[in-house]
Amino acid sequence: MNVKALIKSALSTLTIPVEALVYEGAATEYVIYNPADERAVEYADDGEEIIGAWAQVHYFTRGDPQAKKEQIRTLLKAAGFTVQSTQEFYEDDSKYFHVVHEVYIDDDE
Repeated sequence: MNVKALIKSALSTLTIPVEALVYEGAATEYVIYNPADERAVEYADDGEEIIGAWAQVHYFTRGDPQAKKEQIRTLLKAAGFTVQSTQEFYEDDSKYFHVVHEVYIDDDE
């Protein structure tokens, strides 16, 4: 399972940059995402049956994050992700709001 590709696809309709791991552009609103863990979550017949993947999706903005935060959550859920938590921070040094979505998906089909 390529969780980075799944997240990129899920967020493809956003009108802001969406990048894996690092964003180096000049936009003041953007998303970066990173895989956090990938492992077997179910075994059968002496092998891995279902692989689960956890990731973090980070949204940065200098404006009110509420609308885009909800849009990101909706897009991730529509793509099959479970949003396990959402946290919102304000970073004094950069003056950015930072929203972190912790998400999970597995390859159970």
